[in-house]
Amino acid sequence: MTVTKTIYDNLRMRVFTSIFKYTLLLPSFLSIIYREKLETKGAYKRLKKITLFLLLFFVAFPAFTDASTVKSIKITETTPVFDEYKKVAVFMKGTSHTIFNESDRFYHTVIGNDEVKFSKKKAVVIKAIPTNWKGSHPVRATTTTSKPVQILERPAVKAKSIGQIQPNMTINVQRIKGNYYPVLIGGKTGYIHKNELAIGPGIPVLMYHDIVSSKTDQNPSTLEVEKFKEQMDYLKKNGWTTITTQQLESWITKKGTLPKKSILITFDDGYKSTIDLAYPILKTNGFKATSFLITSRIDRPSTVSEQDIIRSQDVYSYQNHTHLFHMFNSFTNLSLLQYESELAIFKDFQEANDSIKQILGDDYRVTAHAYPYGKRSLAAIRALKSAGITSAYTIDEGNVFQGDSLFELKRQRIHSTMTIKDFAQKLQGR
Repeated sequence: MTVTKTIYDNLRMRVFTSIFKYTLLLPSFLSIIYREKLETKGAYKRLKKITLFLLLFFVAFPAFTDASTVKSIKITETTPVFDEYKKVAVFMKGTSHTIFNESDRFYHTVIGNDEVKFSKKKAVVIKAIPTNWKGSHPVRATTTTSKPVQILERPAVKAKSIGQIQPNMTINVQRIKGNYYPVLIGGKTGYIHKNELAIGPGIPVLMYHDIVSSKTDQNPSTLEVEKFKEQMDYLKKNGWTTITTQQLESWITKKGTLPKKSILITFDDGYKSTIDLAYPILKTNGFKATSFLITSRIDRPSTVSEQDIIRSQDVYSYQNHTHLFHMFNSFTNLSLLQYESELAIFKDFQEANDSIKQILGDDYRVTAHAYPYGKRSLAAIRALKSAGITSAYTIDEGNVFQGDSLFELKRQRIHSTMTIKDFAQKLQGR
């Protein structure tokens, strides 16, 4: 099972969603019981303040609710570690790790992006602050030796081993630092020497937003047109072939093939610059791209118009990026797709689909979605499927591989501080 977000964020989301729903009901519930008292001057306002305080308290201090599941443990005897089907690694005696869940027989933790488990008989709970789970693992790697690969506590040849990865195993690691690939192992960072791993390139999906003539802000997602042209020229010169979301979906599910150097170019939000600046460069190079539209914003001054969409179909495939639900609460760290009902999310997705079809015709196929801010939920995924969407893209970094989940596809963020060498490395999944 792939862990696509940090454990902390998942726990926080579940806790907040429950508290949020019930806290909003609190004034109404109490007003039924204490109707007469609430009618006194200012009582209802005071109750609202208390309600808000409770909400702030639980969001600000989620550790109180998480403590029962997230624990620190120490390995008492070198022990095998398993995924759902087979042995994948070994934890060394004396090492400490963080577990996020447990069953009758096993403790559950994470290696890279993958959930793993090991016997509770080989570990004891210790009093230590659980480590966090944050860390992008965009590189897909396979162990290359016939012997187990050592995971070291430091990026040094003589460093102590804290675990092992089995031969011929595929794992997700962080971008290389010096001669070592960092990897999250049970809540701490370990290191694997580059000579022990073969990197799988996969298919890169590039993620762009706004293209500008010159930078006037510090937003790294805003890219100068000269850099965009340099990147497209690099792709053309080095023989890359642009593909559609439907072609990529067929390849992932092993129903179709792709040229060796295939790439999917995507733009989020439907900025006007995708027409004025990016379109001519893409067309000159004979490239295709996908534009994920927030359909309620079509025809605004800074976004594409209906006529833009109609005239640019020779380059762009237009797909779903929500209608009105492209919203994010920085206080709760949640998007609407994480706490609205499945029915409400479905209606928004359907309205986005319908808006695109009203412009391009009823026969036009809207089959792909990009999650706003990369945030999603099981309810959102079910709603996508109900709306006829067959693949969805995150902002989790990394290339795409055959067998990946169609509703949690990774992309490579392209930002303004990136050199052409950095760009080339991302194409290779490094």
